[in-house]
Parts: sequence; structure tokens; C-alpha cells
Amino acid sequence: MPGTPGSRWPWIIVHAVLIQVLTYAVRPGLSFAVLEAGGQEAVIGLLATSFALPALLLALPAGRLTDGRGERTIAVLGSVLLIAAIGIALVSLQSVAGLMVAALVLGVGHLLSIISEQTAVANRSKVGSRESAFGLYTLAASIGQTLGPLLLAIPNPAGPGPNLSLVFWCAMGAAVLLGVASLFLGSGSRGASAAKRPGSFASSRKILREPGAFRAVVAGGIAIASVDVTLAFWPALSTQPGISAALVSLMLTSRALATLASRAALPALSRRLSRRMLLLISLGAAAVTLALTGLPIGPIWLVVAAVLYGFAIGVTQPITMAWLTDVAPEDQRGLALSLRLVGNRLAQSLIPAGAGLLTPLTGGGGVLVAIGASLAAAATVAYTQKKRD
Repeated sequence: MPGTPGSRWPWIIVHAVLIQVLTYAVRPGLSFAVLEAGGQEAVIGLLATSFALPALLLALPAGRLTDGRGERTIAVLGSVLLIAAIGIALVSLQSVAGLMVAALVLGVGHLLSIISEQTAVANRSKVGSRESAFGLYTLAASIGQTLGPLLLAIPNPAGPGPNLSLVFWCAMGAAVLLGVASLFLGSGSRGASAAKRPGSFASSRKILREPGAFRAVVAGGIAIASVDVTLAFWPALSTQPGISAALVSLMLTSRALATLASRAALPALSRRLSRRMLLLISLGAAAVTLALTGLPIGPIWLVVAAVLYGFAIGVTQPITMAWLTDVAPEDQRGLALSLRLVGNRLAQSLIPAGAGLLTPLTGGGGVLVAIGASLAAAATVAYTQKKRD
């Protein structure tokens, strides 16, 4: 790949696939386990919070630690925690409290793994080729997210639910392989320079003052949150006449496949269009097509809109990663990417919650139109960003 040292890149791709495979198998597996252990559906929300909490509380320190200690060290630590989390799950299949602990440890391990691999991509790509690098990285992650849930479909001779022990053991194998891949990510300790830098929050404020950094965090957060909104509100469309649950499933699947396609096409697109123009077009197209899914346009056009939205929104994540990496100081890329992760989590928490408040007034369709408008605002943010010298 242009601008990316070939000796390390395959290991980054393997790492990206494996972390998503095990996460997208273990997280729903934990939900099934909680229900089988007698937990109520309300507990599932606490399970999700246990997983997500580390990203809000520990992301900035973890990013700074990655900059100081190097990607390999943090990736190995992340894989060890993932192995521990799956081990806790295996011995806690009948304990809701134990499964909560497993989710918490899984969240910390996932956080460290994600930050380390994203920093590896940033440090092994060059200005002008980062869109391609992050495009292939997010493509690999999407493939892992597609493969992981397939483990839950392994037949269970004991009953109708998934074979959780087998799912967790398969995930354990993936975590061990992840640890092996982590050893080959490369990077050495940069502790000397890290020691001279201010703390995480002071460094974060400095990064956000860099030209374009705050815009990248905002645009990326709105884009990610819009995907979460589709997961919540597209199913609500099935309450309308002529829209079945099967149609909603087709919309969700089509969106995911279109996102895969857009990330595969990003290297070619980035050679033909500037980052600024790509962001403007992709966010603008996502805004229009998402809003269309909230209007009574008929089943066929709903699927078409879902495909176009998926293709457009798939471009935004790798571009905002590249954007933030370019404006961050070279020795603070891990912190910059962790700052982006915090922004994403905040947007994923606040925007869907705010959208839910609109539901009594506008219905699910009105919410989709409103989130489309927020994407249009993100497109404006991208358009007003000055070109880099």
C-alpha cells in the first residue's frame, strides 16, 4: 500500500479482523449468557454500559500511554485483558455479576487493542496516503464485524440458543491469535519524550486547538452516531403500513454491505478527490439518503436509500481518522485518536438520546430526517475546513 511499510501492514490487518471477530461474538454472547443466568432484559443495558464505560474514562490516558510505550506493548496488554475477560465469562456462565465483570474487562482490552492498532496505522502511513491506509483498516474491521456474529450460529445440540461455551472458546482462540499478531505490530518505547509532555487533558486541549482537529472530532462523531440511529429507528419503520421486518432487515444488511464496498473503493476515490471534497460529498449524500428513509417513499426506494447511505457513511470514518492524524503532533497520534474515540462515544450517547426525545413529536421518520439534518451540518463543518498548506 502506498505510504505503508509492507512488513507490518499485514499484521495490522490481521489484528483489526481478529479484534472485531471476537468482540462481535463475545458481546452478544454475554447478553445471551446473562439471560440464561436469569438476568432481566434491563440488565442487558448495564452490560452494554460496562463495556462502553472504559472508552469514556480511560481513552485519553490509554492514548497517551500508547504514544509513550509504543503500539506493540499496549496491543499485547490489550490481548491479555481480552483473554482474561473471556476466561471470566467461561467460568461465570451462571453468574450475572461475573458476566458484568467480564464485560468490563472486555471493554478495557478492546479499548487498548483499538487505540494501539489505529495508532499503528497512523504511524505507518504518510500524509496523502492516510485515507487509503485507514480505508483498508476500516474495511478489515468491517469484515471482522461481519464474521464474528457467525459464531453464534454454530448449532447447539443442547437447545435453541447459541452454544455459549463453544462461542467463548472460539473467541479465546481468536484472542490468543490476536496476542501473536500484537507482537508483530512493531514500535518501541517513546517514554522519554512522553515524560516531557503535559497530562492527557492538557495535551487534548492543545490537540483540539490544532486547525481542523475539533472539526474532525465533531464530524466523525455525528457520522458514527447516525449509524447507531439507523440501528434503533429503522426497525421502528416496520410499524408503518407496507414496511415489514424483512424489509428492515434487508435495509440494514444492504447498508452494511455498501459500507464494506465504499471502504474497499476509498483508495481509488482518494486518488481522484481531495479529502475536503470527499467529506463534503459523502456527508452530504449520507444526509440526504438518511432523511429519505424517514419519508414515505416506498419499499424499493427505502432499500436504494439505505444502500446509498451505507456507501456514503462508510467513507467518513477513515477520512476523519486520517484528518485528525494529520493535524496531531507526530508523537501524540495515539492521544489524538483516543480523543476521537471519546467524541464518538459522547455522540453515540447524546445524539440517539436526543433523537428519542423527538419521537413523541415527529415519530421515527421525523427522527431520521432530523439526524439527516445533523449530517448536513457535519458536511458544512467539512466544507468550511481550510485546505492544508
